[in-house]
Amino acid sequence: MRLDDPADAIGLLRFQVRQTWDWLDLTLSDVTEEQANWQPPGIANSIAASYAHTMIAADEDFNQVMAGGDMLIFSTWKDRCGLSELPPRGEWDWLAWSKNLQMDLPVFRRYAAAVRQTVEAWLSRITPDLLTKDVDMTPFGLGMWTGLDIFNLHVHHPRIHGGEIACIKGMLGAPAWPARGQE
Repeated sequence: MRLDDPADAIGLLRFQVRQTWDWLDLTLSDVTEEQANWQPPGIANSIAASYAHTMIAADEDFNQVMAGGDMLIFSTWKDRCGLSELPPRGEWDWLAWSKNLQMDLPVFRRYAAAVRQTVEAWLSRITPDLLTKDVDMTPFGLGMWTGLDIFNLHVHHPRIHGGEIACIKGMLGAPAWPARGQE
């Protein structure tokens, strides 16, 4: 593999994003609804809040920011995403929203699968031009990004919150990841 070859670099990026999302799926594969909705002490997020944030961020980044469309959670999945309340649009108080959130986990998993399909669709059409495209992240206080920055975020963002989820599972006495063959 030659990372100075755009085809190899794009292939590596696709692999990294898919591996990250597979890892997140594995991390969540044995979570129960009771575990998901347990609120840890202090300011730590519940599994439900971390999972919702991760999926909503991908929905926002790919469907709204990159595609210029509406997020699935506010359109086709608005009244059937499995969350007790939708996050407010625009700038919002994540902590307050996350503390009140309850998740119907089986229903939310279907929304999450639709978001994953969106991510896969974007992965299938990566080009050097897409990766160098300017992406305006100023509404989120992040300045200007590129398409590559968005894809790189989705190599790391699910792992950051997946690690939080694994930690909360440990606080509940559950293994962070299922034993191989039990996922």
